Amino acid sequence: MTHAQICGNPVGRGLRPAPAGLRAALLALLAAVGMALASTASGQEPAALSEQDAKCLGCHSMPTLSKALEDGDKLSLHVVKDDYSASAHRIFGCNSCHANVNPAAHPAMQGIASTQAYSIERSQVCRNCHAAAFEQYQGSVHAALVTAGDSAAPVCSSCHDPHAVRPAAASHADSAMPCATCHQEIFDAYEGSVHGQARIGAGQAHAPICMDCHQAHNVSAVAGGDRLKATCLACHDNALAAHDQWLPNSRLHLDVVSCPACHSPMADRAIELMLYDQGSQELVAEVLDDPQFEARARAVDVAGDGLDPLELWTLVREINREGGGAKLALRGRMEVPSGPQAHRLAIKLEAVRDCETCHQSGAEPFRNVTVSVAGSDGRRVKYEASEDTLTSGSSVDSVGGFYTAGGTRIGLLDALLALAVIAGLGIPLVHLMVRRYFRNNR
Repeated sequence: MTHAQICGNPVGRGLRPAPAGLRAALLALLAAVGMALASTASGQEPAALSEQDAKCLGCHSMPTLSKALEDGDKLSLHVVKDDYSASAHRIFGCNSCHANVNPAAHPAMQGIASTQAYSIERSQVCRNCHAAAFEQYQGSVHAALVTAGDSAAPVCSSCHDPHAVRPAAASHADSAMPCATCHQEIFDAYEGSVHGQARIGAGQAHAPICMDCHQAHNVSAVAGGDRLKATCLACHDNALAAHDQWLPNSRLHLDVVSCPACHSPMADRAIELMLYDQGSQELVAEVLDDPQFEARARAVDVAGDGLDPLELWTLVREINREGGGAKLALRGRMEVPSGPQAHRLAIKLEAVRDCETCHQSGAEPFRNVTVSVAGSDGRRVKYEASEDTLTSGSSVDSVGGFYTAGGTRIGLLDALLALAVIAGLGIPLVHLMVRRYFRNNR
């Protein structure tokens, strides 16, 4: 467990860079790329394939061509000729990216462990021309998953078919969006949302799509910290003023209630207690190679029924004890518990505006409680807690960030606050009365 944010550079560990000769060859061709892309985007027919490329496609255009891998799987070697002929990479030629293939000895190749291993190794070729995008990718959620050994983690070729890459001018973000390949349920929710209907349904190019919120290569989990609010306000810059007109304590609401909690009216809602470092004001993040939070929480949760107030206090104390002097605390926020629900945003007229939805005794969000830290890939690692963690005498630390007297309907804390106010006013009053009594009877 560490209090630092997730570091970059997860990909490329143990991978060899492409040969210097290949880098020079690719860079020498960059001047020609602009001309090729311009002619393709303008509708002109691309030039005929070179003799060498035609020879390569003589075999690789066969749909059944494949290679057996060491893990028992098969790697498809099929290249669709028409797609390659119209691709942005055609100008380079096959040998520019496959310089390790010796035509005289081909098809002999060294053993390949798996499709994922081959894709990771070949991504180094992309780096030679797309250095900026590659560096951005290294700090992404996807790259963290690669480093963690996730066999389904996406690399360059997962989103960009290297043999069918279209010029940017000929691509459309709606139809070329690869995110749905892995995130189909979330993408379906997005399609039905106010954003999806505007972008895909009505063709409004300014409406956001995946990369506008999550970025194209430095893909990140916007749910971490205050990023979700900042991402929404980047487009809805008048939202603060609009909420000020009708919502009491609007700034506090925007700090402790996530946007989808109100703007996805059919979603579930829950209170998430996030562990953060009071010094750096950053969320606690797990160590990439040594995640411990869930195991620690399970060890403390003896009955396995979710953390009760004492167990939560014990967990925070233990992590604090090993935190190198940093002081951890809990920051509460009302959240939507799943990705699909968070993306199912409705038009603003359908947003929740009824205060009683949350501000009543036993409201749904206060019955669903989780404790979380930032995972190694940026997404939160959550563990269930009992609703008593918000209503017990030890819950002051849990709700300190969002508790308001009477507003959160936490009866015990309201009573304790009332007693504190009465005591604060009563002690000086009693002191004055006693002082006057002794003065009059001296």
